[in-house]
Amino acid sequence: MTQSAQHASAEAILARHGKSFRFASYFMERDDAHDAALLYMVCRELDDLADQDMPTDAENESAHARLMTVRRELLAGSGHDPLTHVLIDLQTRRGLDTRAAVALIDALIEDVRTPALIGDERELMRYCYGVAGAVGVLMCPVVGADDSAIPHGIDLGLAMQMTNIARDVREDAGMGRRYLPADWVDHLSPEEMMRADHDQRARVARAIDRLLTLAETYYASAADGFDRIPGKNRRAIAVAADVYRAIGLRLRHERLAWWQGRVHVSLPGKAWIAARRLGGRGAISASHRDSHDASLHRHIADLPGAHALDAS
Repeated sequence: MTQSAQHASAEAILARHGKSFRFASYFMERDDAHDAALLYMVCRELDDLADQDMPTDAENESAHARLMTVRRELLAGSGHDPLTHVLIDLQTRRGLDTRAAVALIDALIEDVRTPALIGDERELMRYCYGVAGAVGVLMCPVVGADDSAIPHGIDLGLAMQMTNIARDVREDAGMGRRYLPADWVDHLSPEEMMRADHDQRARVARAIDRLLTLAETYYASAADGFDRIPGKNRRAIAVAADVYRAIGLRLRHERLAWWQGRVHVSLPGKAWIAARRLGGRGAISASHRDSHDASLHRHIADLPGAHALDAS
């Protein structure tokens, strides 16, 4: 595939599956936006390979084999798969940490292999790191952020994934998945959530509210890292964060009526959020710490890019 065709494919995938990020990417430096779209394309294709929803068992086996090939090639530092080529190229040109891509692959495989029934906050945070925090590690060098921004980039991924979980509670329950920690919902199963009575709906709503409150802490820490990102890209990442956070605000505005399905932020809503951010009135308030709070990574301290508890 030529470079122009690769970029076109990446933009098409972003338009179809990453509307909030695509909206924010319009505010990025052009070359950085291209590489960010390539990275998003790879992450999306890895996700598709892990999903195991191909028409036949043979195709699912082939997809899994390819996923494991990419993992093996990343660990070796070279390979022939086109996805490996993109990631190794970004590693060479941008300093991408491919360990985070391996962590992403491992998390995607585990999410499909094992029914998603999160037990406690530690499991929640490690899941969020695997499918989103790791993407924050990968994205930091692409947007020109220095290494000190990586823990904050992880926090943005964690916050966004918590927002995803809050938005998709009903949809996930319908697929037999529950990402809200069991000890937050009195161990309700996904099936019980789908036929929940008034009290059980309220119990789940309280858990969603708790999750959104936790996400706010991580959005604030992410904002502490915005000034470690160069000019235009800083504004773009801040817009992406504001737009994603608005999903949680919308959910709260709808009184956490999770049983009614997903909430969305409209394109005019995104434009209004972007205008406020670009006008210096961003929605997310930083925590204004001089350095990253290591306690935010107490459950993920052993993972690539995370802030170890004994680190300064």
